Amino acid sequence: MIEEVEELMQHWGNQFNQVGEGGGLGSPMATIIEWGGSAPRGTPGSRDLMMAAGGGMDHAALEVAAALAQLERQSEKGALLVTLARNRYLPRPALSVRSQLPFLGLGEDADRTYRNWVHALHRQVLVILTVRSAPMRDRNRRVRSPETGLTCASKVARVRVC
Repeated sequence: MIEEVEELMQHWGNQFNQVGEGGGLGSPMATIIEWGGSAPRGTPGSRDLMMAAGGGMDHAALEVAAALAQLERQSEKGALLVTLARNRYLPRPALSVRSQLPFLGLGEDADRTYRNWVHALHRQVLVILTVRSAPMRDRNRRVRSPETGLTCASKVARVRVC
């Protein structure tokens, strides 16, 4: 098990259970219908706008959800790993390991195999998240090649005209 990925997956499960997969802000007409006019303003207390207004999951949880969707499309084993993720991280209260085994087609004494599947899930999610973040890193990195370096001296000899 990869601890960092385990934390991300748990965060994804919590976000999914709080706000669901979809999100979106309500329409002004729905607000008028719900409140019988304009919604009250200036209500005391702090609120998280994204959660209260139905803005959906945060960026980290959305990236995990996208990685799982990509994994599910890759192969049958990927789809089985996503089934494992949904059964491991979404139910509240959490399912026991024994109750998750039939969803994977494993016997009751396959605890070690289950742990290997969890590790495989974490590895796949980590690889997909790394690849998904790679274009961002390439855009922000400076290229240091002699062809594009502006601080390099010219190799062409100057000709002085007097």
